Amino acid sequence: GGTPGQLLEMMRSEDYWPAKYRALGAQEFTLREFSKDGDDLAVISRRVSPADLPNFAKKVVGDKTIVVQSERWREDGAGYACDFTVTLEKVPGGMTGWMKIDPVGASESDWILEFKIKVGIPLIGGKLEGIMKRETEANLKKEFVFNSSWLASH
Repeated sequence: GGTPGQLLEMMRSEDYWPAKYRALGAQEFTLREFSKDGDDLAVISRRVSPADLPNFAKKVVGDKTIVVQSERWREDGAGYACDFTVTLEKVPGGMTGWMKIDPVGASESDWILEFKIKVGIPLIGGKLEGIMKRETEANLKKEFVFNSSWLASH
């Protein structure tokens, strides 16, 4: 649950980011940029997680995935919108997309997400894209659970 305003307020708390990514399994987490300007919010983070990858992919990526994620949130109608990029160190390409939080009724929100993944590695790029897509979908479910408990306890 939570209104768009409550969800934005959650993200405007600097403590939220490391707590969320630790809950998602990150071993290391750094905020490279965290800036608020009115309802605008810019977050650039770097996280290191164990690589949950098949052996062919570990040969390219290594035993850990190092992810840099950039999110820029802004007011959009009655809700908020965000453009984001995700890059993996040692992997050409990455993920780009947008998110939108729209109000539903008095106390709920729709969190809409659209993304494209492109990995520029011959032969295994497509397989890596599929793995990244599955991992992103699994993380979104974990993130929803984390966000719900954060809102309930703050």
